[in-house]
Amino acid sequence: MKTLIILIAAALSASAAQAAPMKKCVDDKGRTYYGDSIPPEVEAKCRSSSEISSRGMERKKTTYLTDEERQAQADEAAKKQDEGQKSIEQKRRDQALLLSYSNEKEIDLARDRNLVATQAQIDGTQLRIKSVQGRQEGLRKQNDSYVKSKKSIPADLKAEIDAAEREVKKLQDSMAKSRQELEVINKRFEDDKKRFRELRGLPPAASQTQAPASTVK
Repeated sequence: MKTLIILIAAALSASAAQAAPMKKCVDDKGRTYYGDSIPPEVEAKCRSSSEISSRGMERKKTTYLTDEERQAQADEAAKKQDEGQKSIEQKRRDQALLLSYSNEKEIDLARDRNLVATQAQIDGTQLRIKSVQGRQEGLRKQNDSYVKSKKSIPADLKAEIDAAEREVKKLQDSMAKSRQELEVINKRFEDDKKRFRELRGLPPAASQTQAPASTVK
């Protein structure tokens, strides 16, 4: 009886082995390989693999991507995510715009408030520049006096002149940045007005086609 059981088990095992699915692999050059197993060097080049049942049915098909294709997919996913974030941010800004203003005049008033503050910085910086330049002129006259009298120029006088020059340069750079800020403010609020009209379903304003920059005097 024991011998009979062993023979039956062996027969079933052989039958199962015969019924085991065959492997199929299509490599990167389109060549197809079949076998009970695919050699590792071939499998590494597989673009797709599947199993062929004893009835010739293909199943468990898997498609592999190249490094370039995987990178392209990753780039596309990142692009879509970025676009999605931008869309969400745009909706948030649109909602804030509509809640903040009821008409274009209110946008102009907000712009002018921002311009006044920045212009005040520019005016203050200009006054400081004139003050330092006045002090700088006095120091240079002292320097010229020493030169004319053929006396050695004191080290502290040279240091003051250099410090005044650096201060003027720093103030001029600061004023240039403030002037750029004026342009940024004008553009930001002009864009807000354009978007406000779009959200309200209003036709583009004539000034939006060639809008002069607002200035505060």
